[in-house]
Amino acid sequence: MRELSELNRDDDEHVWLKHYSSKHQILLVGEGDFSFSCSLATCFGSASNIYASSLDSFDDVVRKYKKARSNLETLKRLGAFLLHGVDATKLLLHPDLHYRRFDRVIFNFPHTGFHGKESDPCQIQ
Repeated sequence: MRELSELNRDDDEHVWLKHYSSKHQILLVGEGDFSFSCSLATCFGSASNIYASSLDSFDDVVRKYKKARSNLETLKRLGAFLLHGVDATKLLLHPDLHYRRFDRVIFNFPHTGFHGKESDPCQIQ
C-alpha cells in the first residue's frame, strides 16, 4: 500500500490519504481479499465510514484468498460494514446500498472473469 503512504492528519484527527478522507463515506466494490479497504481502515484508525463489498460470498472469499479472513476480521473490529454477493453493476437494487450516499466509490481492479492468474498480461489486456 505504498500509494497510501502519504498520511496527513489535521488538528481534529481528520485523516487524509491522497484522495480519501476519514470523514468521507466510502464504498469499495469488487474487493478481492479486502486488503485495500483494510489498509484504509488501519490508516484511518477506524472503518466506521467504510462499506466494503465483494461479488463473491464470504465462503468463496476466504477460500480464494489466504489473507482475506484476517483482513475481514480487522475491518469488522474497526467498524466496517461488510457485504458479500454484491454485483457492482446493480448497486441500486441492493437493499443496504440503495438509499446510501457515498463521497467516494472505489473499484480498484475489476476481476476479469477468466480463470488463471489475474496478473497475467493477457488477462489484464
